[in-house]
Amino acid sequence: MAILQIIDQLDALVENSRRVPMLSLCMIDYGATKQAIERLRVNVPSSIMESERMLQERDRILEAAEAEATHMLEHARRHANEMLSNDSLVASARQEAERIVMDAQHTAQVRRDEADRYAARVLDELAEKLRIISKQVDNGLELLRQNLDLDGTHVAGDERSRR
Repeated sequence: MAILQIIDQLDALVENSRRVPMLSLCMIDYGATKQAIERLRVNVPSSIMESERMLQERDRILEAAEAEATHMLEHARRHANEMLSNDSLVASARQEAERIVMDAQHTAQVRRDEADRYAARVLDELAEKLRIISKQVDNGLELLRQNLDLDGTHVAGDERSRR
């Protein structure tokens, strides 16, 4: 409160001073003014120093808060980028998996088609061989029947002649 009283005294010194006519100047008591300023110097420094300390502490807290906010923001950005990267990796992996599955399905279909063509070709060849064998069997049976008929005639004729 002493500071405010000294300021009031300085103000009263200025107000009660003599004015210079036609100018905005005034004449004040040098000794009284100097004494009031010295009392201010004695009383003000502790308040100013405390204020300075408070301002410095405030600045330090603000800097720490800004640094923390910057750190948090950078961490959030990194995390978001990682998530995006993970999402893109997952999407890439899904696309690659789908491509592999489609390739595998295509390859499997090609192999099935090749196997079916091979089986059809083997079965066609087997059917042809069976037709040939069947024809040979038919020809062999026909020959045997002809021989039996001929032998039957000879046999029957031989039996008649023996009687």
